[in-house]
Amino acid sequence: MHDLLRQDTLHPFAAALLPRAAVRPALRQGSAFLAGLLGGWAVLYGALIPFGLGLTLGFAEDCFAACAAGAVLGLLLHGFGALSLDSICLLCAIGAAVAARWLWPGRFRPALLAGCGAMGLGAVCFAFGPTGGGVDLLLTCGADALLAGALGFALRRFPPETPGAGMLLVGAAAAAALGGVTLGPVCLGVVFCAALEAALCCRGQGKAALACCAVLGAALCGADASLGPAAAGLSCASAAAALLASGRRVEAFAAYAGGCVTGVLCVQPPGSAFGFAFSAGAGLGLAALLPGGWLAPVPADEPDAPEERPRFSAAATRLEAVAESLSSLAETVNEVYDALPHRCETFRWVIDNAHDALCFNCGRRESCWKQEYTATLDGMNALRPILERNGHLETGDLPAQLGRCIHPAALCAAVNKAFALYRSRKETRVHAEAMRTALTEQYSAVADALGVLSEQLGRPGTPEPYKSGRVADFFASLGTPPLESAVTLDDLGRTRAAVTLPRTRFSAPELAALAQEVGRLCRRTFDPPQVLSCKGMTTLLFCEKPALRAVFGSAGSAARGSISGDAVQQFCSPTAAQMILCDGMGTGRPAAVDGNLAAELTARLLKAGFTAELAARLVNVALALKSDEESGATLDLISVDLYTGTARLFKAGAAPGFLVHGGRARPVGDASLPIGILGGVNGQSRVVHLAAGDYAVLVSDGLLVDGTGWVLKQLELSAAAADPPEVLAKTLVETARARAEATGRPDDITAAVLRLEACGR
Repeated sequence: MHDLLRQDTLHPFAAALLPRAAVRPALRQGSAFLAGLLGGWAVLYGALIPFGLGLTLGFAEDCFAACAAGAVLGLLLHGFGALSLDSICLLCAIGAAVAARWLWPGRFRPALLAGCGAMGLGAVCFAFGPTGGGVDLLLTCGADALLAGALGFALRRFPPETPGAGMLLVGAAAAAALGGVTLGPVCLGVVFCAALEAALCCRGQGKAALACCAVLGAALCGADASLGPAAAGLSCASAAAALLASGRRVEAFAAYAGGCVTGVLCVQPPGSAFGFAFSAGAGLGLAALLPGGWLAPVPADEPDAPEERPRFSAAATRLEAVAESLSSLAETVNEVYDALPHRCETFRWVIDNAHDALCFNCGRRESCWKQEYTATLDGMNALRPILERNGHLETGDLPAQLGRCIHPAALCAAVNKAFALYRSRKETRVHAEAMRTALTEQYSAVADALGVLSEQLGRPGTPEPYKSGRVADFFASLGTPPLESAVTLDDLGRTRAAVTLPRTRFSAPELAALAQEVGRLCRRTFDPPQVLSCKGMTTLLFCEKPALRAVFGSAGSAARGSISGDAVQQFCSPTAAQMILCDGMGTGRPAAVDGNLAAELTARLLKAGFTAELAARLVNVALALKSDEESGATLDLISVDLYTGTARLFKAGAAPGFLVHGGRARPVGDASLPIGILGGVNGQSRVVHLAAGDYAVLVSDGLLVDGTGWVLKQLELSAAAADPPEVLAKTLVETARARAEATGRPDDITAAVLRLEACGR
């Protein structure tokens, strides 16, 4: 046990970890002892006993000795003191495997060679010695050695602590051990299998239940061939519950019971059907007595079995390939569109369409369209302003050049139909152009975002093996050996640690204590880790505590009523402080919809890792396609690196912002267009450096009704008085409201303030 967790040297912050450090190792070793006991007791096909040695070879370093002790006890109890020759060989093999694992910790091959070699040597001695075991003993011990080696390798490859093949193999050992134990009409092996499979069906893990019924059914048949009907009945029951009522407790129990009865009764001999059905019913009762949390459905985004974590380099390469494909797709769409011939649908198309529909078959065609072509064409062109103004044409609207037409009503109808079709095709073309632009813009923005993520994954940082080992040993001392532990140093010299564990829950005090101890091991100060749970695993991400912290404040006032078109988002990611201000075009509810939509989407994209420029491009597309009406909003954001103080500002149509550095205020930002009104984004980016005590202020254009001079003076006064951001924001808004009422130019007014403060290390 780590010195930190000993009662006599207990640090105050480690008190939260003491219960976990004391209980978890005992539970693991107790479980390993029980698994070894069952493995030593289990016999396959009346002669083979491979589970005890296999579990000893495959279990983790902290519990293989307890497993070996349980396996030895199981072997002794199974023979009740009268050991067979193969049992004696297996006892020698387990002892040799334990000794090899103590001498060469963490290495599988020496333990495998020692255990299997000891079993083979013992079999040879007994086979050709005075006891006369013969060839049968050699074959039995050889089969035990092969099965134990395969079992140990599988457990090393798939640890039984996580859902998957390793857990199934331990379950198979338990099923085989309990399959030969009966209490009257009740078979404990059937009870165990039914309880486990029913619980998995209640949790919604149908695939895991089907895998269990296959593996555990085979183990039951291997332990006792007469249990074949029971295995068939359990398979039918699992299939019924997994397919018909997965994730619904009462329905799953009912479907399992019905499937079990049907399966058992359909398999001969019928005389044992009652005992098997009674055993399965006892298993269902045992499952029903489990705590409700154990039977709660697993969230849909959590697969039943974990997948291997991809390497960073492979993931970076694949992301880069996807980014290049999306970028190439956008370029190809634009190139194909530019290369296609575009029909020039001018008003001349309306004239031609009316001519083909009416005049082509008219008896005066030669006179109108050849002898008097110029006058007829001028008359048709004169119809354009009338159609664009009224939307339709009547006989009284015909100009003098068309007064000689012998079918005026038919001419008006033909022109009206052609003009309606012309306008519809023109609107369709404009809409298609907007959709194509939006599609290619989205492809390009997502491609750029994936490229940035690929670059980050390709440079995970410089590994520090010594610190990684210390962190891994610490978590092992808590009874939770990590599946992966990586401490890295990034390009800026910041230390980060990522620890992947089997699915584990941590309370807030435990996370704080873990951050303290991992920071002490890495000689850094860490914040409480970010917890990511997925695929049966829990990953703790430790980030070094930044040198700065952000304090936010905001205030606003609507031009009319209580609805403002301005929206503010302020939050901190693990490494940066983000502040967003969006001003919807106009005032009132429509402006509020655009402003809040732009601010919310931008915040989500920034939290997902998008840069400001890429977020602006995607939000621009969302506003452009939001509705048929024109939508637009300004985008004003600042992102401050809390480690270095580097601030990145991005403005698209926003009013000038303000920075207060060293007590002096200055405006930042030039004129640009809002997002949502053009196919692209016309934004401006700037990088500045801030320090503790500095302010960053974002304002809407309503606050600058009297210019920026008074704002600069107010900011310097507030900075000198070290006003909190909330107080400064309210002061700016109230002063701007009074000035706007005096000038008679009301508008939505908003101020968002960020102040940097030194963070205690």
